[in-house]
Amino acid sequence: MIPWVISPYSFDGSVVRFEKLALLLKRKGLKSVVLADRNFHAAVKFNTIMRKHDLIPVHGLWKDSRIFIARNREEFDSLVRYYNGETDKLENVPVFHESELTPVRYLDVSEKKASIFMRKIFGLDEDVQGFPEKCEDAADALNTEAYDLSVNHRFPTPPKDWNELLIKKAESLGEEYVSRLKRELEVIKRKGFAPYIYTVEKVVEIAKKMDIKVGPGRGSAVGSLVAYLCGITEVDPIKYDLLFERFLNEERQEPPDIDVDVEDRKRKDLIRELSKSFQVYQVSTFGNLTEKSLENLINSVLPDASLEEKNEIYKIVYGLPHHPSVHAAGVVISENPLPLPTRTEENIPITDYDMYDLQEIGVVKIDILGLKTLSFIKDFKKEVFDYSDEKTYHIISKGKTLGVFQLEGLQARKLCRRISPRNMNELSTLLALNRPGPLRSGLDVMFSNPKNVPAFFRKMFPETRGVLIYQEQIMRLAMFAGLSGTEADILRRAIAKKEREKMEPLLEKMKKGLHEKGMENAEQILEILLNFSSYAFNKSHSVAYAHITYQTAYLKAHHFEEFFKLYFAYNSSDTGKIFLAVQELRNEGYRVHPPDINISGKDLTFHGKDVYLPLTVVKGLGTTLVEQIEKIRPISSVRDLQEKVIGVPRNVIENLIIAGAFDGLYENRKLALEELNKKVEKDILEIRSLFGEKVEQESSNVKIGDITELEEKSMGFPLTPVLEVPTGLFACIADVFTYGRILPVLVKRVSRNIVTDGLSVCRVSTDIPDGVHLVLLSPLQKIIKIWPFNENTRFVYRVDFTATLEKAGQNEITEVLKNGAVVRYEGYRPLTDEYRYRVVPR
Repeated sequence: MIPWVISPYSFDGSVVRFEKLALLLKRKGLKSVVLADRNFHAAVKFNTIMRKHDLIPVHGLWKDSRIFIARNREEFDSLVRYYNGETDKLENVPVFHESELTPVRYLDVSEKKASIFMRKIFGLDEDVQGFPEKCEDAADALNTEAYDLSVNHRFPTPPKDWNELLIKKAESLGEEYVSRLKRELEVIKRKGFAPYIYTVEKVVEIAKKMDIKVGPGRGSAVGSLVAYLCGITEVDPIKYDLLFERFLNEERQEPPDIDVDVEDRKRKDLIRELSKSFQVYQVSTFGNLTEKSLENLINSVLPDASLEEKNEIYKIVYGLPHHPSVHAAGVVISENPLPLPTRTEENIPITDYDMYDLQEIGVVKIDILGLKTLSFIKDFKKEVFDYSDEKTYHIISKGKTLGVFQLEGLQARKLCRRISPRNMNELSTLLALNRPGPLRSGLDVMFSNPKNVPAFFRKMFPETRGVLIYQEQIMRLAMFAGLSGTEADILRRAIAKKEREKMEPLLEKMKKGLHEKGMENAEQILEILLNFSSYAFNKSHSVAYAHITYQTAYLKAHHFEEFFKLYFAYNSSDTGKIFLAVQELRNEGYRVHPPDINISGKDLTFHGKDVYLPLTVVKGLGTTLVEQIEKIRPISSVRDLQEKVIGVPRNVIENLIIAGAFDGLYENRKLALEELNKKVEKDILEIRSLFGEKVEQESSNVKIGDITELEEKSMGFPLTPVLEVPTGLFACIADVFTYGRILPVLVKRVSRNIVTDGLSVCRVSTDIPDGVHLVLLSPLQKIIKIWPFNENTRFVYRVDFTATLEKAGQNEITEVLKNGAVVRYEGYRPLTDEYRYRVVPR
């Protein structure tokens, strides 16, 4: 009997791992084995591992209770065509009924329970078998041979005048551009990468013809002048001092990597359009059994198993594939059809192979990523931006960055205030620093206060005040010391991967070159290089993404109301973001009202300084129901809505009421709820009377309770403030959440864990006593400290340097140490997040 291995990629309960299988075959003295899945997801992995162990991989296909075996590459391609539905019959290919082979789903008895568990989670029976003790060698029995699975992937060829057209574009920019372009083209030609770059150029060109917004570029490709002149990127690499060698150099063996960002809602349209001109394939990916999902599955499927059994099963199946999916970005574009196993979704084939398998067999993917932010920017219909606008840099520098690309997080807002960018270079630096490594190592502090940075670095890298922040700076330093651009990139990668054999000779060459340039402190320079290189970021990517960051900030600064309308539309289901948006609107002086059944629709509604939330923020209200409501307005009562829109669930109407949507029609929300309940009771009475039932009618027992808690139930956040709190004395709740700062706020307890400052309201993680209190409030909704309040209470900030100050509440005071003396500024607070404080009576 010939063993027939089923892989985990058949999603059939197998726990066979190929490395372990190879070792088992060698122990048994076998030189081959059959793999036959219901698909070809595992074919390349199986082929690669078996051949690595000098074994013969025998490929098959399991279909309709039969096993088809490919003895050579020609038969394998026939199997693929049959699998793809390109042919309905196979000739001269060995075929077995599945009962004639021994199906193998595990390799030793310790794995049997794990295989049964996997069968259960796929809804299959518990019939599993392991590798037989005695069996035939598949290659001997079937006369099969080993073969590779590589395919001939050809990108479209650039036209003959491609280089000349690029040179003409460079000539219009100046001699420096022509020289740089010719150098890049020479490397691209020698490496044979022109077709790849030309293909990406066509992708971008087709996208723009379809009026699809394309990003300014991403990754190291932004450092290529060729990419810039092709229109692939929009960032001038010479203007921003970007390195082509970071993207491509003589030593690079793999193809270059150019990723394209497009507006997310049009990505599928673009792929369909590309398929009219080229052979286009999407790429498979797999959802694996991760720690959390696996623990939940084991506990639900095997609740009675012992802890030891659960742990054993966990170890065996952890990381195995659970389901196939489609790669979010990867697309294969080819001039010629490729002999790849595929499935089809929306008329676009999806390769059975994942991105790693495709790379193994010589197929190069291009990443086309759908970016929601590009769709957001596109909606403003603004193409040209002034990248020196002071108002834009002002809101970034204050950390007022809700909705600003890559700067919404609290750590990012703090960094915005520290760096306070005034131009695109500093904004790019901010993005590069906004990562855990640089922040942990204090690079942001060094950048904002570079007095301890060696003079050599400050002189060489003035754009980052001498702080090594970018990978390109490491390369620049290496090139300054005499290394070629290629050597500089090899050193960069060797340092990042800690490859000492590659690193040490290049560092030695650097040290020698620095000594030759008169640098007596060469060892110190190299030490600084090594200390900070692990945190270095790709400058090309950072500069490109800084343009997207700036564009979103510019739109917010100059089109505030339109910005927030779109922000609500894009984030209507995210109650956390909607809450923050409400706070910022209040910070700007807008009066934010609940959704109104006769005013609100799908979008935020501005009436001067009065803002009405959209109906879509109410739980259970989708756009279809909102459109129905808009068509039948005006609505005069709860009953009117029920009669005009048949079938609206009672709980949805209740959510509308307690959110405040009927406030304009009723004196209070309790009255509206009572009308809803009367209508429900009346309907029930009528229905039951048809069946002769006698029903005692009860009066409504609905209690309105606390408005803010009901709002939180219906919308996900409290909205209506309580007015009996003195205002203007300290910061506001809205300030805390708008700027992401820890600030002193005067609040009153509304209900358990909900507080108000008279202008806004929020839930906090701890309860406070009744009455009015001064609290130190965090944007994480935590009260850090609480003080009793009277009219003499003052909050005093203390800073030990000349800090930028901003207007604050009347009872906030900043003390600044100047020339050994303390200067007090009443009604001001420091813009920095680094301050000491005390609370004192006046």
